[in-house]
Amino acid sequence: MIGIILLYKLMMFTKNMKRYKILITANHCAPGQGSEHGVGWNFFKRISEFHDVILICNEHDYIQGVIDYVNSEEGKKRNIKLFLIKQKIKYNKINRLFPFLYYKDYNKWQKNVFNLVKELINTEEIDIIHHITNITFREPGYLWKLNKPFLWGPIGVLGDEPIRFQSIYNWKEGIKNIIRRITCIYQLRYSKRIKDAANESVACICISKHIEKIVKNQLGAKKTYIIPETGAIITQTPPPPKRMENKPIQLLWSAGFDSRKGILFLIEALRIIKKENDINFNLILVGDGYERKKAINLCEKYSINYEYKGYVPYQEMPKLYYNSHFFFLLSLSDATTTTVFESLTNYCPVIAFNHLSFSEVVDDTCGKKIDLHTKRQISNDIAHYIRHYYYHEDERYLLALGARKKAENYSWERKIEQINNIYNSILN
Repeated sequence: MIGIILLYKLMMFTKNMKRYKILITANHCAPGQGSEHGVGWNFFKRISEFHDVILICNEHDYIQGVIDYVNSEEGKKRNIKLFLIKQKIKYNKINRLFPFLYYKDYNKWQKNVFNLVKELINTEEIDIIHHITNITFREPGYLWKLNKPFLWGPIGVLGDEPIRFQSIYNWKEGIKNIIRRITCIYQLRYSKRIKDAANESVACICISKHIEKIVKNQLGAKKTYIIPETGAIITQTPPPPKRMENKPIQLLWSAGFDSRKGILFLIEALRIIKKENDINFNLILVGDGYERKKAINLCEKYSINYEYKGYVPYQEMPKLYYNSHFFFLLSLSDATTTTVFESLTNYCPVIAFNHLSFSEVVDDTCGKKIDLHTKRQISNDIAHYIRHYYYHEDERYLLALGARKKAENYSWERKIEQINNIYNSILN
């Protein structure tokens, strides 16, 4: 019913809306993917429904999905022009340790985009240039130098994870974390180009209140909006049944197995619970990474009931969320994440750190937040909530229903309405 209401509102909103010519830069953009690719794709696809779009992408490994869509029957009905520029260096395991190699090449890609758009504006009527991905503040490109309204965002800022948890990283992640932190602090304070981009933008879209404060106070943006980089895809799905008293509580963790994603906090919490041996639970693990072996060995060592599923296709994840009773979002360094809205959409309450952008989404109506003081306190708090809601299913079920309501507040339909309002305010 909610989906029908949102669709009706969107149709009424569209009726009297002018169709603009929007040039979108989305280095990452691909259907059926999460993270940056999902951000670029969802913004592009929904914007192209209401406006004529010139899309500039990196010719990455998943670009064929974008090409196929533009050439499909649905794509042909929309006025889309696609331009591809190849970026040589990929963000792979080596460049995660030496990110300056990637960013140096990404900067070169942005210069190539600038040269292309400088030519395009001589032949194309462009109302707004909208830079969408990558969402990092560290590379705004150069399109703000052109004599066209430049909209920057969504913008995220990493490098602000608590320094007191530096010891949980292995040496590679620790070095990467220190480099990222120092680089981010330096660029926020001293990068003239980043500050000029923020100052010259007609508006900056920030993924959270925390980021908005940084973009305003440190980068000097004149006009800002708060819109998370990801959104909820609402489907007509009925609520799941309540968990039966004798059934285990199903706990879902889905992320890359690395230090910053916090899997070891959860395993320690389950060790504490297992020691008491008073509740029945199943842990579902999704993903891969260098810490996978360590995490699974610890599960075996502590006799934790777990099922490791490895990589699960994006399209199959909703079923896992729907059948789970809690999803754990324990990242020390991240943006809002796609997973928080995937979980909430599928009636799965979220236990998350009271930190970063996702902490502005999760509240007591749809989950619980864990403060970050000490490693012991974090695991004890997680164990407390698991045990409490195992014995209080009625309370947990209210969180499940609240999760769905929260997701509807962050639907892509509402997000595109916000974007269209921003376009109108810029041009009117």
